[in-house]
Amino acid sequence: MKKRVIAVLLVGAMSVSLLAGCHDSSSETAAVEVEETDYDPEEAVADFEFGELNDTEEGYVVEMGYFNCDHMCSSIIAEKAGIYEALGVNVNITKSAETVNALISGAMDVGYIFFSKNLMAEDSPLFQASANHIGGSRYLVVNPEVVDVDDPTSIEGKTIGGLTEPETDAEWRKWSEEYGFSYNTADYNLVTMGQQDAMFALKAGQVDAFTCCDPYASIAEYEGFGKILAISWGANLEEGDLLTDENAGTCCSYAMSKEFREKCPELSRRMIYAHMLAVEYLYTHPYNAAMMFADGFDVDPYVGLRTVYMKTVAEGRTITWQWSEQNMINSEQFERQWTNPSVPEEDIISAEDSKNSLELSGQIFQDAGVKDFNEFIAEEVDELFPLGMTFEDWYNAAKAVDGISDEDAVDITDTATPYLNENLEV
Repeated sequence: MKKRVIAVLLVGAMSVSLLAGCHDSSSETAAVEVEETDYDPEEAVADFEFGELNDTEEGYVVEMGYFNCDHMCSSIIAEKAGIYEALGVNVNITKSAETVNALISGAMDVGYIFFSKNLMAEDSPLFQASANHIGGSRYLVVNPEVVDVDDPTSIEGKTIGGLTEPETDAEWRKWSEEYGFSYNTADYNLVTMGQQDAMFALKAGQVDAFTCCDPYASIAEYEGFGKILAISWGANLEEGDLLTDENAGTCCSYAMSKEFREKCPELSRRMIYAHMLAVEYLYTHPYNAAMMFADGFDVDPYVGLRTVYMKTVAEGRTITWQWSEQNMINSEQFERQWTNPSVPEEDIISAEDSKNSLELSGQIFQDAGVKDFNEFIAEEVDELFPLGMTFEDWYNAAKAVDGISDEDAVDITDTATPYLNENLEV
């Protein structure tokens, strides 16, 4: 096995035209425009019971961070939809890979991050105040000129960009089981790099495949330089199953500083309620939410639409504010099933590890009057956007809900992506 570490500067030295791959205005199907809708943030917060702000909270600016990942797509909606303003909260939002470190140091108050064993400990300065994304999804993206997508074993011996070694990575082990290719680290040339850098490296021909969350897989398929070979849901799903509360593991959370919760009790209530409303907006105004995502994450509008469809319909209702001990049990079982070698113990979050955060999360939910997620979906989403809905039907329904004309809408028919458009008559 050859394992190399490539600094960000290597990828950063690529041409400006390559860097434009993340947001190539010349290939956009439409401008990123958030249209006026009938959404009224003042009406949305009408049921919230406002409390008094203490001296610390008066004039306080809440610092919030998020990663550049589709699992965090609710992160910017509360600001763009006017929810923070309606709740009387002043929030400074930062997209940063250092969000976890900023939360730990106290530089940030809340953030959209991953579930973590260490961050769930009782002595952690944070707690997982809410779910943000359950289940998967993670992608294995390949250069189709190098790896034959009809023969997954052709990936063996290729150069892979990522942060983990296949033999101790539960996702890769599941892919190996399903597609028949090796999970032995020695069978690949591994390049240690983050997912955005890996996407650029695939486009430049420096790697043959990489692992990632979205929007990077969608960008690669949309621009035509990559194909999704495999998807991990972080769960043992039967063919055709969608992620549900019962079978999904955990993925990403809305984390909160314990100090912020203590010194700013009213603002913490408002922030968790804002998160809930942002998730609601994602489901009930998906076209506009997709444009917000495209703008905030600097991706093509088509990629934004595809992302929201994946997170709210295609995978299941995976963007959520609700999580449970069962989700933690599912995650632990998914990680522990692999042997020879096993997933390292320090990488496995047990149900026991989650008890402190689950208790604190339940308390703030009750304090803020957070709704039941499943009831919200049943009452306001299922009829308009049922599970199993095709991308084309979802796109048309989403346009109708937000009053988007065909003339103003993003054209989804002329793309390089077959993955979700295979049902379209182009």
